Amino acid sequence: MPSKMSGLMLAGIAAYGTSTVYTAFTAVGGGLAGLSTGRSVSNRGTSSSSQQSSRSEPSFGTSTTGVCVLGAAAAALGVAAGRRSSGRQGEVSRAANPRKFNEQLPCSSGPFSVTVGKAGPSSFSILIAGLEKAGLTSALDGDGPFTLFAPDDKAFEAAGLTAEAVLAHPDLVTILKMHVLPGAIVAKGFKNQTVETLGGPVTMRKGVKGVMMNKAVINKADVEIANGIMHILGGVILP
Repeated sequence: MPSKMSGLMLAGIAAYGTSTVYTAFTAVGGGLAGLSTGRSVSNRGTSSSSQQSSRSEPSFGTSTTGVCVLGAAAAALGVAAGRRSSGRQGEVSRAANPRKFNEQLPCSSGPFSVTVGKAGPSSFSILIAGLEKAGLTSALDGDGPFTLFAPDDKAFEAAGLTAEAVLAHPDLVTILKMHVLPGAIVAKGFKNQTVETLGGPVTMRKGVKGVMMNKAVINKADVEIANGIMHILGGVILP
């Protein structure tokens, strides 16, 4: 048979709804928690690509039965609320004043530089030279939105492509167009699929190494640009 306290809790949930009861449990439980040994845990929920919010909620102690009951109820309701408010799989990395692609790519240092893991800030000198040679820089100045799969200099080196080899490549224009996708696709949209780039179809697939574009892995996703999204590659997309 349910205890008197459990009956009151269920009646409260039915009468006022989970959000109201959650608030009440949090307030009462927070007061009781001050009388016992507890710890704080943080449940962070993601709202949208333009903002983030976090909420710290008490984890109640175990010195009294009342604290245990209220703590369990608040924790259960907190999990449900967290699931409802869970955000995108890939959160966009936002700069204070995002720049267009042609302004962002030269930033290998300073506040607009992009760091990939422990490798330090990425530089895109080979990609920039290739875009200029192919006459594609003006296209990236448009309003967009565009998605740019951007190999950094280390990616070109890993593919055995020096700046001279890239600029002399007979398929330079096609190869670079295969790194540009009309429209913005963020990490939330990454799945096993074929995407139609400006240079033709490219296979996107998820594997043990991460998300691959043909054979080039995405090392850093969702870098916000003023006219689109940039994903930094560890390789070069080739036909």
